[in-house]
Amino acid sequence: MWLSFGLRYKRAPRSISPRNTVGNSPMFRATVLLSLAALALGLSSGDLTVSVNVVQASVNSVDDIVISAIVSNPTDSDIRVIAKNNILDNSPTKSFTVTKDGDDILFTGLRVSFDLTSDSVYTTIPAGSSIAVNHTDLGALYEFEASGTGTFSFAANNVFQTGPDAAPLIVEVPAVDIEITSDVQKRLLFPPSLSHPQCSDAGRLQIIRDSLTVARALAGGAATDIRSHPNSAEFNTYFGGNSRDDIWYRMDIIAGDLASSGTRVIGCTDPAGICGGGVIAYARIVSSNGQIIGSDIFTCGIFFTAAQPTPSICTGGFDSTLSSRGGIILHELSHATANTGDLGYGCSVAAGLSTANKRNNADNYRCMALAIYKRYRC
Repeated sequence: MWLSFGLRYKRAPRSISPRNTVGNSPMFRATVLLSLAALALGLSSGDLTVSVNVVQASVNSVDDIVISAIVSNPTDSDIRVIAKNNILDNSPTKSFTVTKDGDDILFTGLRVSFDLTSDSVYTTIPAGSSIAVNHTDLGALYEFEASGTGTFSFAANNVFQTGPDAAPLIVEVPAVDIEITSDVQKRLLFPPSLSHPQCSDAGRLQIIRDSLTVARALAGGAATDIRSHPNSAEFNTYFGGNSRDDIWYRMDIIAGDLASSGTRVIGCTDPAGICGGGVIAYARIVSSNGQIIGSDIFTCGIFFTAAQPTPSICTGGFDSTLSSRGGIILHELSHATANTGDLGYGCSVAAGLSTANKRNNADNYRCMALAIYKRYRC
């Protein structure tokens, strides 16, 4: 049985010019620029434009896929946006939704929780300028093998936010097609390890254990509330329009903390080498023939040094990811058990997503569970 492990960096962007003339413009920026520019309160239609181009429309192998994205700021003010889990991010997160013949191709890369107060999570697009990012090594991030050769459609993750609760701007971007004619074999994000230590630091190991206990209790409380209060404000806010049985089932799986196969590790190592730069935790998904069969979760230093015990939400809010360690683990468990994505950060944004995106967004599970906790436990 071929197993795929959803983790590994994409290679650094290659020096390949996209098929347009933007790269020759003096307004073009070839690398992502970080800035301490003031954070805008929100984005309006027309503030950003996005173009996505393929270097080759037909390739022999998944190794040959190169997609170039250019994000432009036509306004006269600098714009700072979250540059993670969208088209600006060329780390192994979900920059595209990939389909073949209308069917989704399973994403097997990283699901990452970020500290959105960290400057390193943001990118500033200068006024009248552009940022270009090349996306490569996609063979390690999507389960092409299960669908065989043929033409795949790549739709950019085109949601931009200036902060965790800022209204998202969705930029319309046409999908691009790439035909893969021969080699669709799954690439490994990094080789599997034979040993899975939980954590060599006894203090941190206890924090992980406590946080897992809280995460399961939070999800269990939310599942119970769906049954006992099916029309609750919390459900309608974060999952309105969705099947109550479906969301209950997902919360119940998280509460059971059951791996699809084998034993899930929740540890403090960093096998992907991405801790730092605002990363709090991430999930590695293991798939076979298009199905999730296992998963692991890894916590970074900020999880232990900055994230708060869950009771702290009784005197504060829970919009911030760092407001609850249990909430962080619940968020990651939703990735690991239900294959949720990161479609928006912050509870206000989560509440404003479409019905389908509410079901598929990890923060909706975190926010509903913490809202139930605050209502009954504070």
